[in-house]
Amino acid sequence: MAINRPLIHEIADRTWLVNELGCNNMYILEGDKSSLVIDAGMGYCDFRKIVENITQKPYEVAITHAHPDHVGMIHQFDRICINKKEMGEMFDFCTRKDFDLEEFHWNNRQHIGFWEAWECTEDMINRGDKKTEIVYIDEGYEFDLGGRKVSSWYLPGHSPGHMYYIDSGSRIAFTGDCVNHNNGTHCHAASTHIRYLQKLMDQHGKLYDRIFTGHSTYCGSLDVFSHDISVVRNLIEAHRSLLRGDAKYDSVRNHIHPEMPPIQVVVYGSEIPDAPGGGGRGRGDPRVTPNVPEKLWEDGEEHIIP
Repeated sequence: MAINRPLIHEIADRTWLVNELGCNNMYILEGDKSSLVIDAGMGYCDFRKIVENITQKPYEVAITHAHPDHVGMIHQFDRICINKKEMGEMFDFCTRKDFDLEEFHWNNRQHIGFWEAWECTEDMINRGDKKTEIVYIDEGYEFDLGGRKVSSWYLPGHSPGHMYYIDSGSRIAFTGDCVNHNNGTHCHAASTHIRYLQKLMDQHGKLYDRIFTGHSTYCGSLDVFSHDISVVRNLIEAHRSLLRGDAKYDSVRNHIHPEMPPIQVVVYGSEIPDAPGGGGRGRGDPRVTPNVPEKLWEDGEEHIIP
C-alpha cells in the first residue's frame, strides 16, 4: 500500500521535517515564545493543521523561494515572509487559486514520481483560500522565537531571491534548493555565485553544523539525512572550473523520467550512487545545471578566480 500522507520527523529538539509525499521538505521550528515554518509545499495536505497540531505557539511562515513545490500552500496561511525578488510571473503562477487540475497533477508528477511509494488523490489537494499578506524580507532579517533565533541569508542562483535560514537552536542551515543537485547560475555570473557559496561555506562550524534542504528526502527515498558540507565545497569547485576553463561535463538523465534525453551539466567531486529509479548521477552529487551563463564574470570585473 502506498503512502498517502506527509511523514513527520523530529530532526532536532523542537525541530520537525514534514515530507510532503516525496515532493519536498517543509520545516517547523518551535521556540519558547513563537514558532517558524519554513516553506509551504506543493498542495497535497492540510499543512496548516499539521503545523497547529505540532505547535500551539504563534508562528510565522518563511519561504526560501517561489517555486511550485515551496509556495503551493501559502494561501492556507494568514501571511508569509519572502524576498521581494521572488515576486513576479513565477510566484503568480505557482500560487494562483484557479489552477487547472490537470496542469497541477502534471507539475506535481515531476516532483513526486515513484508512485509505488506515494499515492495522491484529488480529494487530498488543499491549496487554501486565504488572502495571504506578503511580508518582504532580505538578508539580515531575524526571527526571534524565544531561546532560539533564525537568521535570514541571501543566496540567489536557483532563483533570483533565494533565501536560506540558519537556526541558532538546532544549528541547522535550511537551504531550500540553493545547494542541492540543481544549483545553478541563473541570476548572475559564476564568479559572483562562488562568493555566495563561500559565505555559506564559511558559516559552517560557526553558525551551523548540519544542512537540510528542500529535498533531503525525495520521491521513493524515506531517509532523513543532513547534506554533507562537501556538497557546498564541491559546488564552489565546479564553478571555479568554469572560470578556469577546465570544467568537466557529464550527461545526466532525468531522475524521474530516465527515458528522456540526457542534459549536459558541469560536475565536480566523487561519484555518488543514483537515487532509486534514477538514470544518471545521484541527486546529492554536486553539479551545475545546465543554465551555465554566457557571462562567467561580472562586467568590468578583474578575472581573478575567487
